[in-house]
Amino acid sequence: MTDDGDLRGMRLEGDESDALRAALTAAGLPADDIAEPGVLLFGFARDRTAVGYGGLELCGRDGLLRSVVVAAEARGEGVGRGIVDWLLDHAVRLGCERVWLFTTSARGYFEAQGFAAVERREAPASILSTRQGAGLCPATATVMVRILARGP
Repeated sequence: MTDDGDLRGMRLEGDESDALRAALTAAGLPADDIAEPGVLLFGFARDRTAVGYGGLELCGRDGLLRSVVVAAEARGEGVGRGIVDWLLDHAVRLGCERVWLFTTSARGYFEAQGFAAVERREAPASILSTRQGAGLCPATATVMVRILARGP
């Protein structure tokens, strides 16, 4: 478990991902592939209360931001930004140079967090061949990328 201010992230294993699956389904987000190899899933809590989930799918030096969902009672409190920041920091620690995502409804939200929309053809094959890139997310989904700052 690691901390980011008062937000705590913990890796989900096995049956612990059931709550994430339910949260994703309730939010209308894809959940069919969360058990795929290379997908790292995390639960986030504040004051011992679950406030959200998020994940990363590792594709070499690229990462795919996955499954970010915030509990209804925690929305509007900066939890989503905290989860994304935590996941981006974790991606850097894992050696990722870029993080990608697919979105159908949150382009502005992710632009405010430093992601830029790109043409689908600009994404590497490793990202496009993930289950999200190959079909779970519609072809009309916006593809976004954020270049990660590397330490000195």
